[in-house]
Amino acid sequence: MSLTSKELNYLIWRYLQESGYDLSAYALNQQSQCSEYEDNSTTQEIISKIKPGCLVNLVQRGILFTVAEMEATGDSELSLLGALMQDELTNFNDENSKNNNSKRFMLKSEITLNGNKNDNDENNDVTMKDVDELDNVSSSSTSLEFKAKSLIPQISFPSSLTCDWHPTSEVFAYGKDDGNAIINAIQDGKIIETRTLTHPNLLNVKNQINIVSWSPQGNLIITAGANSELRAWSPDGKLKNIANTITDESIELDNNKIKSIIASLTWSPNGKYLLSIDSKNQVSLWDGTTISLIKQIKNLEINDDSVVCSCWLGEDKFALTTNTNGIKIYDIIPPSHFGGQLDIQPIGMLNGHEHNITIMKLNPVTKLLASCSDFDYSIKVWSSSSSQECLDLNINPDKKYDLKVHAAPIIGLYWLSHPAESNILLSISMEGTLNIWDATTAENLKSSDIFGNEANFTEDMKSNVAKNVLVFNASLSPNGKYLALGDDYCRVSIWDISFDKREPKDQVKCVAIHKPELSEEDQQKVTVGICDLKWDHNSALVAASFNGIQSVIVSLSEEKENGEPTK
Repeated sequence: MSLTSKELNYLIWRYLQESGYDLSAYALNQQSQCSEYEDNSTTQEIISKIKPGCLVNLVQRGILFTVAEMEATGDSELSLLGALMQDELTNFNDENSKNNNSKRFMLKSEITLNGNKNDNDENNDVTMKDVDELDNVSSSSTSLEFKAKSLIPQISFPSSLTCDWHPTSEVFAYGKDDGNAIINAIQDGKIIETRTLTHPNLLNVKNQINIVSWSPQGNLIITAGANSELRAWSPDGKLKNIANTITDESIELDNNKIKSIIASLTWSPNGKYLLSIDSKNQVSLWDGTTISLIKQIKNLEINDDSVVCSCWLGEDKFALTTNTNGIKIYDIIPPSHFGGQLDIQPIGMLNGHEHNITIMKLNPVTKLLASCSDFDYSIKVWSSSSSQECLDLNINPDKKYDLKVHAAPIIGLYWLSHPAESNILLSISMEGTLNIWDATTAENLKSSDIFGNEANFTEDMKSNVAKNVLVFNASLSPNGKYLALGDDYCRVSIWDISFDKREPKDQVKCVAIHKPELSEEDQQKVTVGICDLKWDHNSALVAASFNGIQSVIVSLSEEKENGEPTK
């Protein structure tokens, strides 16, 4: 059998496309121009014979041909077209061939599936599987049994863009696209009290509330709307202050266009300060009690293509990303005399990323800082004892089959609490790959295609197994035991992320899932989707904000939900 290099590249290109590896297929085509094979008029007959899975089929046939070659009496040449048209090797299927080959070698996957075969086995054909399938097969025999349930909404509330729970009580707030934020108090699974927080619309501009954020102490809630306006409210809904990151000099008479919106709010650990970043990368430091502006940080060397992210390293220290793909550390300096003003000074720089940094997370115990980049999906862990050296994760130099590196934007980095280890880092990416790392040694402890691995679901949940699921939201429970995910099917799934090295490395148990009932009309709308996920302080309730359909609160507790969802 002979193949030209262009034919082989073309088949690999087709295989990558069929498997959903569009980026790899694009890179291969850029280097080899293998797609030009389709433009050749002499190859149309061959192309018409190439079906999905052709490459795997040919490799399987290649193994059979190799075995059959020892039995063949003459040489035969097979072209690509001939291999595609030949359905099977009939001389390999007769009884004599079976007997002669009854003691042939076995693949590892066959041993795993069937144990040690004896001479009387009826089917000794060599079976080829993709790498992902081999991983799933090898782990399925030792997969742990567990229970799972379908989540019924305990409470339903209107379509919303964002949500947040009070840090110490069963009170949640959500922001709507009509300029209002709502605070709801819950008791016994029902809403018992409601407060409305209003942002006025700006002429012809729809004032969407894209951020609601409770302070760590729970004595203040911040809402953010159009034109970078912040409003501070008491828990009972009383307006405390109005602030804006846009200075008076920059406010123009024409307010028909939104100049910027608040992209993120981050509180210092005890709520002493508040950092805001708007869509123009304007970073502002606020007093966490009065929401009065302390200082704006202007010299960040940020251009329009960069997105700033922040992370608090202590009550008076924080980190910001820069345009040069670095991390700049700032210290808040108290006033030198009574009546003086606070100052902000840069005290350090971390360099190592080659592309924009999108997430930073501090380990509150060991003070390790984790960061990741969207473009190359690199993950780095920085130690406070060194300003330059870092540990690289999400790499697979040894080409281990049981490690699935992230190949899509990382949407979540979380430090996990573990009885034996203090530097355990979880990463989850948009294509549904979940990894758990030892951030001290760079060892990968768990790696799973969470929606693609059947072992992650109970028998009655197997219908949720799917390839090419996009994960949009991730939220770690306060007790560190569960990860809530929201995907492009509008599902809310809860995953048990506890791990033991004796467990299958690729198994992450899906313990609960909520699938909203979508009408055919809603399924066709591109505006329908999940916007936000948040856990309550007891790690028992998950609030999910949906755009275009009803938002919900689901309960992970074992208590049965009675009656209809609360409106």
